[in-house]
Amino acid sequence: MQNKKILIVDDDAINRKLLSVTLKKIGYEVIEAENGVEALSKITPEVSLVLLDLKMPVMDGIQFMQALKNEKPECVNIPIIVLTTDDEKKEDARLAGAQEVLIKPISPIELPDKIASYIK
Repeated sequence: MQNKKILIVDDDAINRKLLSVTLKKIGYEVIEAENGVEALSKITPEVSLVLLDLKMPVMDGIQFMQALKNEKPECVNIPIIVLTTDDEKKEDARLAGAQEVLIKPISPIELPDKIASYIK
């Protein structure tokens, strides 16, 4: 797991902090962004996985995934797990490029297993 970076994109600081603490405890390096625009500026090919909220100001999760394809083609193969409260957006998220959609609240026991299944 060493040097595995996870980008957490969520406008809710408490959600980012909870995810960050959980992931750091199990050995991941964490980068945080509070919207899609900030996430685009922080994502690099060294990022192993993105945890992405859908509902955010400035640029939402769907817009981020679309912009990623156009603006950062070198990052399009990075797995994206969408974390959302909106069950109706699952299909939209998958069509936009998410590998998986998890409904909040996220289980701190389930999440590390989901992440590990995408990070080799």
